[in-house]
Amino acid sequence: MLDSASEIPCRLCGEAAIFEFSAEILTHHDVAYYQCLSCGLLQTEVPYWLDEAYASAMAAEDTGVMSRNLQLMKVTSVLLKSLNMQDSACLDYGGGHGVFTRLMRDQGFDFHCWDPHAKNIFARGFEGDPDQPYQGVTAFEVLEHLRKPRLFFDRILGSMQPDILLASTETFSAPADKDWHYFYFPTGQHIAFYQERTLSALAVEYGYTYLGLSNLHLFSRLQAHASVLRFILRFGSRLYPLFRFPSLVMPDHQRLMNGM
Repeated sequence: MLDSASEIPCRLCGEAAIFEFSAEILTHHDVAYYQCLSCGLLQTEVPYWLDEAYASAMAAEDTGVMSRNLQLMKVTSVLLKSLNMQDSACLDYGGGHGVFTRLMRDQGFDFHCWDPHAKNIFARGFEGDPDQPYQGVTAFEVLEHLRKPRLFFDRILGSMQPDILLASTETFSAPADKDWHYFYFPTGQHIAFYQERTLSALAVEYGYTYLGLSNLHLFSRLQAHASVLRFILRFGSRLYPLFRFPSLVMPDHQRLMNGM
């Protein structure tokens, strides 16, 4: 059902978002897209089709899910080790079936998984709770799925206030190009799209520093040189073999055998 309004309230900042274009998603829904004049967020009309879009938590078209998890595991491991956060409690927000959480625990990091749309299969016993405190939070390919992005940032950066939030999403430069591949019209799951200026302004609002590099976005409250962090985000997977990571595979096995 195409929203015919010329503008809607932005779901991130509440200001006016102006109609940009319409597109067919899930091959049979005509959907309107709006861009906020204030914060720059590009968003769909109110997404009434999400139950259909999430009939499966992971789209069949996403053939790169495992390679991305391995890449992100290496970068995140090097980042946490470099920030002396190897003993910090961490949450993988929107962690899907728990692949990333299990990979990070295999590197010795105390990760827990939370996802309202997916069953934790690979990190059972290490479920997380976003209403509890964590020093580190990852949110990979989450931001573009948020129906109410303001609630996410209030919950994580406003209430939980972790030392770092490392997120991934592709950003765009205005004006938006309808041919941009990241819309993923056939899946219907991507409903919010960010510019770097949008994320940078959010960081300032919540008292964080922001660093964006390609599709990775780091919000940090720690004292660290931006050049060092940028180097880690860019080359973390290459630096990974230089570090030693004590695995939690056997300790986790013992904990689960002993009923935690």
